[in-house]
Amino acid sequence: MHRKLQSGQTWKGVFINVHRNGDEYVEEAVITPVTNEVGDIIYYLAEKKDITALRDAKDSILKLTHYDSLTELPNRAYFIEEASMLTNFPPSDNNSFAILFADLDRFKELNDTNGHLAGDLALQEVARRVEKALPPSDFVARVGGDEFVVVHHRATPDTTAELAARLSGALNQAFIIKGREFFLGVSIGASIWPHDGETLSDIMANADLAMYKAKSLGQSFVPYTGLIGSRFHRAVELSHQLSHAIHNNQFHLVYQPKYDLATGEMMGVEALLRWESPKFGSVSPAEFIPIVEKHQMMFPVGKWVITAACEQLHQWKSEGVVLPGHLAVNISVQQIEHPDFLDGITNLIVNAGLSPSMFELEVTESVLMSAPDRAVHVLMELAARGFCISIDDFGTGFSSLSYLKKLDAKILKIDKSFIDNITTSTHDQVIVKSIVDLAQNLGLSVIAEGVETKEQEQHLIDIGCNAAQGFYYSKPITAEALKDKILSGAQ
Repeated sequence: MHRKLQSGQTWKGVFINVHRNGDEYVEEAVITPVTNEVGDIIYYLAEKKDITALRDAKDSILKLTHYDSLTELPNRAYFIEEASMLTNFPPSDNNSFAILFADLDRFKELNDTNGHLAGDLALQEVARRVEKALPPSDFVARVGGDEFVVVHHRATPDTTAELAARLSGALNQAFIIKGREFFLGVSIGASIWPHDGETLSDIMANADLAMYKAKSLGQSFVPYTGLIGSRFHRAVELSHQLSHAIHNNQFHLVYQPKYDLATGEMMGVEALLRWESPKFGSVSPAEFIPIVEKHQMMFPVGKWVITAACEQLHQWKSEGVVLPGHLAVNISVQQIEHPDFLDGITNLIVNAGLSPSMFELEVTESVLMSAPDRAVHVLMELAARGFCISIDDFGTGFSSLSYLKKLDAKILKIDKSFIDNITTSTHDQVIVKSIVDLAQNLGLSVIAEGVETKEQEQHLIDIGCNAAQGFYYSKPITAEALKDKILSGAQ
């Protein structure tokens, strides 16, 4: 300032000044040198203006646009603005950084049961704990309702994991809110620049994927890996392909026989969905069914299964093939919750010249837990229309046994996980025997899934199990192969 004024130029700037009462204020000043005839500066002319209110207003606007009003942490916009600059540096160990994406567990439950005020208090405490756990060089921002991101400088996989452990340790401790104790917990995913991506968008997306992986596994922390990314992108591509699978005739059914353990004769068949993708080849149901469920496609896919099963039964009937027992198909919660399901499945079967009594509808315990009231109503109505109702994967869920009486179910199917070690595991033996005894007391039949050895079969016979299916008897086979098996009388 002095140099500029002494050179005869006008200076413009801002001072922090003090009133006579000692209060500070912000002052904008324009100082102009005044010279005499020979050019010497004889005095300075100063124009001053108190801009404290204007500066405060600008600061308030800046805070509103850059900070979260509840937690006073940087918001998403400010986080992106600051973090984006980090990718401008040349990649090196000193310039590396990690994004840790943290999503609170059970926060919605706290909010819903105790009100938004309790939720707000919890978020403020979360912000305080996270800030306390961070090294001085790192910073945290709130980027969503219960979502936080941390920028960790000079990151390595080890330092990132250590920081995640500190954060989860801080957030897994009890929260005391309005005199009550709550436990939230947190799921954290992390991605490191430049190892896991070139841009901030890449790093954030990868940290987000890792966080969802942590949440799905029930773990506090999962670091991003290429495998997580490749599985995600494959799932995205599969979801696109699935939308065309129904209309492009890419689905087909295979059939696995069920056998009566007392007679050794076939006593029913389960229809199983398979997908032959032009791009990915044969895709396992374990991979594509969760994607179908995620994208709310189970109703149209389930309708395709029923339609295809009806067509196959009609064809077998025309060829003189009499299917022993029921044809079983799996029913999902999305189908049960759909308003058109009851009449839709009935009309498909009746219009095909078939009877509901030819079908067994398998529902898992998870269906009963997801929509118990709706499931009970729909399944009772289906039973009244002649369908045979079976409870699949029995023993893996936590549904009330009272549902068995309400549903008018006829069959319990024991999950394969209990059969795998039934000849060696006392624990599994007790569970399976308990299910068989329960079924017998209720007048229900029991089918064991996943039987693969003679020893497993013999144990099931010894405890009174009615029927079984699995690779020991037959893998899922084509309609033509099943037809030949039925016509030849082969077991």
